[in-house]
Formats: sequence, structure tokens, C-alpha cells
Amino acid sequence: MSNGEVKGFRPLVYVVDDEPLLAKLLCAMLGRAGFEARAYATGLSAIEALAQERPQAVMLDLMMPEMNGIEVLRRIRGNDPDLPVLMMSALGTIGAAVDALKLGAFDFLEKPIDQCRLEAALAASLERARLRRQVCVLQGELAERFRMVGDSESLQQVRDLVSRAAPTTVAVLITGETGVGKGLVARAVHLQSLRAAEPFVSFNCAAIPKELLEGELFGEERGAATGAASKGKLQEADKGTLFLDEVADMGLAAQIKLLRFLEHPEVERPGSNKPVLMDVRVVAATNKNLAACIRDGSFREDLFHRLNVVTIKVPALRERLEDIELLTTFFLDRFCRQYNRLVSLAPECPSVLCGHEWPGNVRELRNLVERVVVLARTNPVEPEELQSLLGHDLETAPIRGDSSHPDGALRTALDRTEREMVEQALAAGHGKVSAAARALGIERASLYRIIKRHGIPHQTAG
Repeated sequence: MSNGEVKGFRPLVYVVDDEPLLAKLLCAMLGRAGFEARAYATGLSAIEALAQERPQAVMLDLMMPEMNGIEVLRRIRGNDPDLPVLMMSALGTIGAAVDALKLGAFDFLEKPIDQCRLEAALAASLERARLRRQVCVLQGELAERFRMVGDSESLQQVRDLVSRAAPTTVAVLITGETGVGKGLVARAVHLQSLRAAEPFVSFNCAAIPKELLEGELFGEERGAATGAASKGKLQEADKGTLFLDEVADMGLAAQIKLLRFLEHPEVERPGSNKPVLMDVRVVAATNKNLAACIRDGSFREDLFHRLNVVTIKVPALRERLEDIELLTTFFLDRFCRQYNRLVSLAPECPSVLCGHEWPGNVRELRNLVERVVVLARTNPVEPEELQSLLGHDLETAPIRGDSSHPDGALRTALDRTEREMVEQALAAGHGKVSAAARALGIERASLYRIIKRHGIPHQTAG
């Protein structure tokens, strides 16, 4: 099989040359190499043809009347930055070659062109174009996978902080409950920074025993400990971003070394006296109250101030209920494609989702949607089945209080009053939640939570 041939497909190559005999010869050479060739005598005719179809590559003569090859290349690049262009010239000069390469030409071939040289140059240009397409696809998938979904004001504030902090090199501290998407925000900081093409290394400080954490993070010389790796996470993240998840669980010894690194970006690994310079941006996250950790002595105040240059608080899902429907649609699409399923939710389902407390935040919603896609028996999924998959019967039972204790008696009385008021409002609204919510002067999502806590019958729709 020839260089350009893949299962019968013959890549199309434009030959742009004002000398008919040379153009014909090149087309013949391309044909022998397994390409389909099309000749154009002027740069303008080639540009007009490019507006109608896209070849896999263009071979472009440097010296042509009316519009020379450099100008044609400039026009091509303005419309299609990724189209492989190979410049040709019988009077090749270093200056012309440099100009062409600066404008984005893949290669510069001197005439007469050798068959092997031609095939090698085209094969290399097509391979680079293929890799570029693959990178674009992967970047698109990565951006989609780590996209922050939602239109709520609180999420917009997070996006705004990310967009302002990301292009800089400042340390970023991300706070929020478990499951809100702190890792997603850390990824966004990296992808919107000048380090986006460099490594993003995630390190969970809570997942490593404290006695091993220092070596995992800063690295160890081989022989310093049995089975020790020579490369730590900081070195892996060199030129890129290190994401320290659950940073509050880092031991005090490692905290001291991290503080030292943030002040002087070099690491002296155990077993070695030679410091290693590194360029790493540190993004940290925690679901703990660092002020309380500082007070109890488990976290250093000076490290906190180093990490806390920019703080981004990620809101809990219950604080942005308006995003639930968008998030659900996003996860449904992802998991339907992943598992090759076709599943949708009945129109009443978003109200059921908004009535849930979401202690596990976005992670809990994502897991629920995945469970729905895998286990749903009906399509669309009805609210009753959604409630079952949500694990309604496994949740904490309604609070009844302990009437033997004064606080318990008060809780019981308040619960009874709350239940009676909701039941009366539902009865007046013929069981419709929206009407009852208006009568009580509360949000419908809040009413759903109260209904759920007390197990009050109601109409799912409305």
C-alpha cells in the first residue's frame, strides 16, 4: 500500500504551479504514491477551488505571476490554519524558506523534487494534520468533560473568579462541601491558564498516609526508602499545575516543606543535598474550615495565607437549585452515550429533583443520573421510579424528636405545626405543590423538602 493510500481512499492534493509540464509531472508522481492530484496554474484559481472543497494537502510553487506563493500561503492560512502546505521552488533561498515556514508552511521542497522526498514530506504533513485533529477532538472532549454546567448567579461568580485568576500564577484556594465540584474548578483554572498545555497533576492529601505523603509529594532518591519513587508529584507537575485536594489533611511536616516551596520554588528531596528548581502553580482545595484547623493546631496559619491569595467558594447544589435541570440533562446525555442507552425523564421529574436535599451535591446527582440510565425500566422515567432510584426509602426518617427532653418536645411541636400548615395549604390547593407554595409564601423547592421530610401525600406535578 502506498504512503497516501488507506483502504482505497486516495487523499486529494492540489498542485499549484504555473509551469504546465512540471505540474503534470508532479501529478504523475503523486498518482504513483497513491494520491489523487489536481493541478492549478495560478494561485487565485487554487484559492477559488479551496472555497469549494478541502484537499488533504497543497503543493505550492513559490514564484508565480500575479500572486506569488507567499501571498497564496498567507491567504490559505487566513481561511484554514491547519491545511498542510508544502512550498516548492527551483530558486530556493534560505530567506524564502524561512518566510514560508513562519507563515505556517509544513515543508520547503527544492525542484527538481525526488519521488522519495515527495512521499516522505507528504506522509509527514498528513500525519501531523491527523495528530492535530486528534488533539482538537481530545481537547474538545476534555473541555466538555470538565465543563461547569449551570446558569445560576452563584456559579457565574465562580466562573468570573476563575477567568480572572487563571491567567496569573497566583495560588488559588477552592473551598466547598464534598461533591460540589472543587476538582472541576481546579481544572478550569488550569485549562484557562497559560499552562493549559502542560501537566495537570491531582494529589489527594487525605488518600496517602501522613508518614508517606512527604515522599509522594516531594519525591525521594532511590534507596532512601524501600520501594521509594524518585519522582514526586511536584516534579510531575513541573511547568504545569499541582492540585492539592483535601489540603487540610496534610501533615504538619509536609506543610512546612510546602510552605518553603511556595516561598522558594525548589525542592531538596530526601536522600539528596541537591535542590531541584521547579515551576509549579499550586491550586489547593478543602471541605474543612481552615480557620478552625488553624485554631486547633492541625494547619499552619502561614501556609494558609500563602495558599489563600485567591479563594473560590463553590456553592452547594441546594444553593443553586435552578441548575439541577441543566445538570441532569448534561449527565443524561453523557451516560446515554457512554452506555448506548436512550433514556429521558418525564416533565414532572425536575420538581422531584429540586425537592431533594442533595447532601452529596453534584456528585450525588451525577451518580443518580448514571443509575437511572443503567437501571430505568421505563422511558420516559416517571417520578415514582425516579424517587425509588433516588433511594427515598433509605434516607433519614422524618424527625420526630424525643418528647422526654424539652428540646425534643419543642421539635415535636414545631414539626406538628409545620406538617399541619402544609397539609392545609395542599388541601386548599387541591394537592398541587405550586399552589401550596404560593399560599405559604415559600419556594416550591423548599416546600418539596418539607413534604418529603414529613412524608406528606401530594400531586407530583404542579
